[in-house]
Amino acid sequence: MKISLSRGLAACAFLLLLMIIVIPVSGVVPLSPSSTIAASPMKPMVSAIVSSATPAIGDPVTVSGTATGGNLTAGVQIWVFAGNYVNVSIVPVKMDGTYTKTYATTGLPAATYYVFVQTPGNDGAFNLDLAMTGRYSGQVVNAQSGALLLNFTGTGSVQDAAASTALTNVLNQAGIDDVYTKTTFRLGEPATATTAEQMTTNIPPPATTAKSPLSPVTILTSVGIAVLASCTLLRRS
Repeated sequence: MKISLSRGLAACAFLLLLMIIVIPVSGVVPLSPSSTIAASPMKPMVSAIVSSATPAIGDPVTVSGTATGGNLTAGVQIWVFAGNYVNVSIVPVKMDGTYTKTYATTGLPAATYYVFVQTPGNDGAFNLDLAMTGRYSGQVVNAQSGALLLNFTGTGSVQDAAASTALTNVLNQAGIDDVYTKTTFRLGEPATATTAEQMTTNIPPPATTAKSPLSPVTILTSVGIAVLASCTLLRRS
């Protein structure tokens, strides 16, 4: 009985050793450190909406949206421009991926305003920068090389739709990994209040036809006819 048990244990040990030898040969080989696949970062994406497409001067305008993927430590960069006006702000991105920025419009001219929202991509750095020379002017430069990319004012400047096209082309250049989206809003003059007097409709009185006074001839003629009629009735009676 002891011999049988020993033989059984030996057989089990032999099978276990055989499994250890055979399994790696069959293709189940542990991955070496060099063959480990690194997880790729999420593709950067950004969206943007404005609180009103047609606000009136004096009404606040809020730009908000969601930014995901890449390195968002620096936040998002929002460009708002029209004519000679350009405003560039860096806005933080919240933990849930949302951002928001409210702009005062008092004193701004009525115009179509172009809005660009830019994320820094995977490197976490904005590739474009604005060198301000005043509230209503600026030069867009390459943040790495300092090269001038476009002017909002001055010689060779572009504005409005042309500036939107130029900024789009710059952001699409090779070597710039920033991701962006764009939208617009139309800022107009505030509606004038309508007074109660303007709302009241003056209805003219009904027209009346003036009656001409009776002339003496008409009066005498009428009396004569009445007398003749009376005489005729008396004769018949």
